[in-house]
Amino acid sequence: MDPRLKPLVLSDRFTPAVTNWNRLEGRPRRAAFDRSLRAEIRDALWMACRQWQLGEFNGEDAGSAIKAKTQVDVSRLNRYAVRDQAAVGYDERLPLETRVEREAPHFDLLTRAQIGRHWFKLLAAAGDFQALYLARFGFAAPPAQSEEEIHLQSDRHASQIWSALAGRVVDGKRLLDAMRSPTNEHDTWLASAVADTMTRQKILAAAAGFRAWFARVYSEPDGPDDRAWSDAYLEYQFACAAPADAAGMQQTVLRAEEYHHGTLDWYAFDVEADPNARLQDRPGATIAAAGSVAEAPLSFIPNPVEFGGMPNARWWAFEDRRIDFGNIRPSTTDLATLILAEFGLIYGNDWSVVPYPLDVGALAQVRGVVITDVFGVRTVIRPATTVPGGERMRWDMYHLTTTGGDRIDTRIFLAPVAAKLQESAPLERVLLMRDEMANMVWGVEDVIPGLSRGGTRGHEAAADVRRYLLSLAPDASSAGSPTGAAIRYRLGTTVAEHWIPFIPVHQPGSSREIRLQRAAMPRLIAGAAEVPVEPRGAILRPGLDEQPRQPYFLHEEEVPRAGALVTRTYQRLRWRNGRVITWLGRRKRPGRGQGSSGLVFDRIVSIDGA
Repeated sequence: MDPRLKPLVLSDRFTPAVTNWNRLEGRPRRAAFDRSLRAEIRDALWMACRQWQLGEFNGEDAGSAIKAKTQVDVSRLNRYAVRDQAAVGYDERLPLETRVEREAPHFDLLTRAQIGRHWFKLLAAAGDFQALYLARFGFAAPPAQSEEEIHLQSDRHASQIWSALAGRVVDGKRLLDAMRSPTNEHDTWLASAVADTMTRQKILAAAAGFRAWFARVYSEPDGPDDRAWSDAYLEYQFACAAPADAAGMQQTVLRAEEYHHGTLDWYAFDVEADPNARLQDRPGATIAAAGSVAEAPLSFIPNPVEFGGMPNARWWAFEDRRIDFGNIRPSTTDLATLILAEFGLIYGNDWSVVPYPLDVGALAQVRGVVITDVFGVRTVIRPATTVPGGERMRWDMYHLTTTGGDRIDTRIFLAPVAAKLQESAPLERVLLMRDEMANMVWGVEDVIPGLSRGGTRGHEAAADVRRYLLSLAPDASSAGSPTGAAIRYRLGTTVAEHWIPFIPVHQPGSSREIRLQRAAMPRLIAGAAEVPVEPRGAILRPGLDEQPRQPYFLHEEEVPRAGALVTRTYQRLRWRNGRVITWLGRRKRPGRGQGSSGLVFDRIVSIDGA
């Protein structure tokens, strides 16, 4: 190097054009940080430095909310319709789920005896007429060689109970049917059996109290047209309506066509997309004239949202260590977890809660919320879907969808249902499953309504029936003569009587689509009545109790690959007026997969069992 340039090189300091730091670390003068972490208050300058360090000097053009005023319009349900039937009035004296699910209760022997004993208590005020009613409405023996007789005689416990009740207690079911018959069977018989007019009036008054007592104990549908259960779809289908104005000229129709899970709430309903859609009123039905009511605006003090582990706004406060947001490990497709984490860690301090009391059964429309901040500025907040482009925001919570799904309804619906109820053991349980080997669907009656009390196991009842019929069959040990053959031909096997077959048939007018039709297995017992085996529960019996009998068809999509499990249970609750309500309802849940009945045809079997 030129000696003349050496002093210049040593004396000049060059500054690089690009400066980059990978890490900035403090250089503490002590090894312990205990005193520094105490956040001791030194002086005003120290506090100001801390505020500058945490960014508290960065101003925001916003104020804290100190007041919120909310305007809500409320409507209440006043119409109820089953499937395609005309609408009747609804006044919330019954929970909506009770009105939808209820069906006629099951009358077993002990229930029929209990009802008859209660009638004797009411009848005692009119005189001693027990023998008269026992002769007319006592327990009657089922017809000889009928299915009812076979079921009763095959159940030893039920047969013993029937023998103990016959001639001692009135059959409550027979008496109720006579009192509620369209031809007034009970009153007609009473007019000929009791001559004294005053005594007859006392008995009729007792009969009216008897029917009122039973209506209080069991909630029943008003008639066959009041059943919301669709046998072809295995779910409840109904609709409700609320008038949009006080005159009742417009309606908001809420439809629930896929309710089957037993918990009725707002998500089971869809709003009718057609604004002109109406529910036609049933002739003679009493419809309340309640309409939409604009309630007085309510003012509240907004409360900040708080949750466990929420980041604290102040520097010297630490979060709850029991909730570790840093331990969240969401996948790239777990959008809900990512949104929740973002809400909790970033926007948790930006949310407030404005409470607004609503009565159960209200269909509420929030017109808007006016927020007043600490600077006196008022801001009107409207639903996000009402702003330009809001319809594109398809994700929301607690909002109703329309039947077409093309728009969002911002109203909030608090269904008039009970928050908690009691449920009995299954009175009936049917497992619908596919059998690929037999190429059919089976309805297995796992639990059937018992003759004596509650439900009983289906396979045990089927085994009792077969054992009873075999005891009546002639001795076939000497039938036929030995041929010396080692094998024999079997046309087909059989299955237990609680397995009810469904066979695929074509949909009307279609050569490709199919549906499932209930079939029947023959009873292959020598000497037994040549009648097909029928289901004993109500779930698989649609059409069998009608005159003439009707076939039962089930849509194929209702029995998926996993199957379906349908149950009937008693529900019990205490309504808000203090009344205890009991009804019989149904539930449908996913099944247990496929199964095999063991049904095969055209088999060669060994005679000696080898």
